[in-house]
Amino acid sequence: MRKWRMYRGKPAIIQNIESWVDAQKKFLEYVSKSEKELENADRLSLVIASRAACAQISRTIKGFDAWLQNPLIIGLMPPEMIKEVQEKLWAIMKELTEFDIQHTAKYGEHLKKVLEQGKIIPPIPLEEGEEEEEQRQRLTYMR
Repeated sequence: MRKWRMYRGKPAIIQNIESWVDAQKKFLEYVSKSEKELENADRLSLVIASRAACAQISRTIKGFDAWLQNPLIIGLMPPEMIKEVQEKLWAIMKELTEFDIQHTAKYGEHLKKVLEQGKIIPPIPLEEGEEEEEQRQRLTYMR
């Protein structure tokens, strides 16, 4: 067991780091086990899995953001580690943004086809106080 000078037991920051890493490893194990089940998943399961991915990405990014705002962390982090974080986060940012552009454009094209084919159910009748133009702009579920 390590002896931490000036501390009784492990400092809280070390415990927090170890807890974060353990939680991330457990999540990754869960994801790895779940991937096989997603091969033949229905639409709802795929949506739920995608939302879980978004939540995890968001949680991790918020963790990095908090990490990089902490003077204790960045003050002690070697420059090469900061550079590694910056480069990796920029690569992730670019890849995610490129995917967003590609996916959103592809979905826009799909939606145009669906609209042209008349596969969108007409909007629900006007709700009280709702403008007709707003009503027309709202899309409902597909047939």
